[in-house]
Amino acid sequence: MSSDFKLSLRKLGHPMCALEALTRLESIIVSRNKQNAGMQMQIISEFIFLERGKDVDGHKGHSQSINQMNSFQEFQLLLALIDYFSRPGRDATRNAIFLSLFGSHLTPQRSKLLSRLISTAISGSIAPLLSSAGTWMQQVGCKTSPSLEVAQNIVSDFILFSRKTSDQLKQLPMVGPHFAANFMVAVTDLYLNDQRTGVLTAPPDALLDAITEWTTENPALCQASQQTLLLPAGAIAMPFTTPLSGLLRWTILAPLISNRATYSHLHLSLLQTLLQVGCNGEQTTVLETQDLMQIVTLLQNHCIRLSEAKIMPQDDASYKKCMERFAQALQIAITSNCIFGNHLQLLRALEGLPPHLLMNIVILSNKKIY
Repeated sequence: MSSDFKLSLRKLGHPMCALEALTRLESIIVSRNKQNAGMQMQIISEFIFLERGKDVDGHKGHSQSINQMNSFQEFQLLLALIDYFSRPGRDATRNAIFLSLFGSHLTPQRSKLLSRLISTAISGSIAPLLSSAGTWMQQVGCKTSPSLEVAQNIVSDFILFSRKTSDQLKQLPMVGPHFAANFMVAVTDLYLNDQRTGVLTAPPDALLDAITEWTTENPALCQASQQTLLLPAGAIAMPFTTPLSGLLRWTILAPLISNRATYSHLHLSLLQTLLQVGCNGEQTTVLETQDLMQIVTLLQNHCIRLSEAKIMPQDDASYKKCMERFAQALQIAITSNCIFGNHLQLLRALEGLPPHLLMNIVILSNKKIY
């Protein structure tokens, strides 16, 4: 049957063969027959991405798919995928097909097409496609290279190359809240993170403004990434990650490089989100101590630079403002019972920073508990 099906697909022109292949993939996924997994990958490679044949890389010693798709065919495939993912259907099946098309190991062609597909979904407010893209980000990991590349391309398309923030980007949390939350997880890793770039780089102003508007108007958005994933039976969902820790890193470290008032507004909305978590009355993991420890490390690095410049950190206005925001967030997070990990280790690490009055109060009051 597989040979007959492939023969029938080869008689169809592109992109009709891609649409027919997507329909066939549905039946394979629904059947949950592991023996069909190889056929599934062959169909995707040959009839959707037109990766016909293999080429041996003599330097690396392994084979690589030959990219036979031209620009016009890429455009046709983009339209076909938009059409398919816009159709009514089961979310679990649609998500499974998206994950099959764009796994964690992407070829350059698939990676480029994925970014274009998601940017088009944002521009066209295509909710089902954004939902599948959000599931994909969570499954491959919001901080992995594929997700970070998508996030960077979205910033380029809607922020860097635009004169003003588009209405579609502003409305993203309403159209695709799950995707918006996972996008924030990824994009926060790109900025104000010297562990990634070696320097603290501020996010573009328009991006900061958009995210501040999102979280201010909808404090629960940061928890949207914790929605139950709709996956086929037997599929294992990856752990939840929220953007709260990354956004807090932005607001806490912002005084070191910027005096924009927007960071204060964002910080307030994050504190309100933490308070809202506490009001639920149940322990919800929205922050992890290892992420907060990263902020401690970044502040330690800043203090070292101050000391080298013969400046006492306790006398540095930027450092004091960072610690004030950190203390506020930490106290509310502990009170709201939403930090997962070794609290005592975090408090001891904070004790190693140059003293700050408000932070000392927070440390002393909580060391008695832990």
